[in-house]
Amino acid sequence: MQLALSEVTFTYPAAHNPIISHATLTFPEGWTGILGDNGSGKSTLARLACGLLAPDAGSITTGLVSRYCPQDAHEAPTALADFALDYGREARRLREGFRLPDDAAWRWNELSFGERKKLQIAVACWTRPDVLAIDEPTNHLDRAARAELVGVLSSFRGIGLLVSHDRALLDALAARCASFEARDARGATRIVMRPGGYSAVRAQAEREHAAAIDAQVHARAEAKRLAAELDARTREAARADARRSKRHVDPKDHSTKAKIDLARLSGQDGARGKLARQLEGRTRAAQERAGRIFVAKRYDASLAIDARVSRRDALWVHPAGAIACGTGALELPSLAIGGTDRIGITGPNGAGKTTLLTCLRAEIDPQLPILDIPQEPGPGEAARAVERLQGLSDAARGRVLAHVARLNSHPDRILQTAQASPGELRKLMIALGLEARPSLIVMDEPTNHLDLHSVEALEQALAAFAGAVVLVSHDETFLAACTSISWHIEEGRLRVDAAG
Repeated sequence: MQLALSEVTFTYPAAHNPIISHATLTFPEGWTGILGDNGSGKSTLARLACGLLAPDAGSITTGLVSRYCPQDAHEAPTALADFALDYGREARRLREGFRLPDDAAWRWNELSFGERKKLQIAVACWTRPDVLAIDEPTNHLDRAARAELVGVLSSFRGIGLLVSHDRALLDALAARCASFEARDARGATRIVMRPGGYSAVRAQAEREHAAAIDAQVHARAEAKRLAAELDARTREAARADARRSKRHVDPKDHSTKAKIDLARLSGQDGARGKLARQLEGRTRAAQERAGRIFVAKRYDASLAIDARVSRRDALWVHPAGAIACGTGALELPSLAIGGTDRIGITGPNGAGKTTLLTCLRAEIDPQLPILDIPQEPGPGEAARAVERLQGLSDAARGRVLAHVARLNSHPDRILQTAQASPGELRKLMIALGLEARPSLIVMDEPTNHLDLHSVEALEQALAAFAGAVVLVSHDETFLAACTSISWHIEEGRLRVDAAG
């Protein structure tokens, strides 16, 4: 059993260029990682493979049962109730594999996004599809849940498409990876299939990139050498033409006329002209070869966040006590956020991290300039963000789009709301928030949906930010780089520690 795409092209209605162009790929049984930057077309490819989108051109294997598990954790799966009522072996195995209580499906609106994500994936696996496409499955998941995810997905025996920026997950599951890679200066992409997980594919891609650079350097050098030789031959041919001309020769200079006639008869000067013409063809061919070798460039400028550092002793103070959290309560010690504090909030899924942020947002001074990025933007957020962008002055809009570019996304795509991926929307929301020159940055799972280059750019920017930072994340490396104080929530209590 395999899934084949042949010469598939797809363009979104609002777009000028196709996001997928003439893609020919074969997906065998087992997991295939889908790699690429935000907005490159990964989710579009997965949706095409599952029949949720129809290609403009080309063909896709039909007759296979497909399931697509989206990035968005807002919507409950359509088969959720059936899964909740099933107590057969497979349903029980999936609930146990993800440590889902039997009543979790009936409490969807009370669940954390991490718990919802596990339930989404469990329901998709329970339907036993031929093709299972899972989009960013580790978004919102804590370390334990990620280990559970690997255990559940490794038992899948169909055709698996794994859209992810999670290097460890891709290394653990993927037998091969399809990578979206820049093809030309316009940003059109090609999709390259390579064997192995993320680490093996990344190493191979770097070798190919280095080889392309080397080939480009040599091709340009050869074209330059031939051009110089052509120039010399052309000048020599011009001199030969001049020598063959009797126009400026004295009519009585019979000796010079005889030499010109001899040169014409021997063809030596004509041969020089012929060689020059041949060299011209070789030079043109060398220049074309050099032009066909394209080495993708990435915009890697650093992102700077201009802070308006507050003079207050504390930006937020909360007395010791309990706050409502799900069906229980979260016990808090006395808490405060100083003007330059860097706080990382950690804890397992469902512990109450997002609940604490909700409390903070409700109590913070509304006059304080804040950059606040929620865990999952609500419906319609993309249109509202673009509307805000379009309402800015030309100078402000230029700054926002420059921030988007520094986060490794093409500004033109951001203006096309129908195409904006969750990662691109997150970048736009960050870029818009920077215009306020915030005193405090609050981000709930900021690395969700972001490609690896964007995560690195955001990490460096937050590490250099002069104001206060409050981050909720399961990415320990990210928190270590950006924060110095830990608020850890577990078993209904919050513990304050200095970060290691």
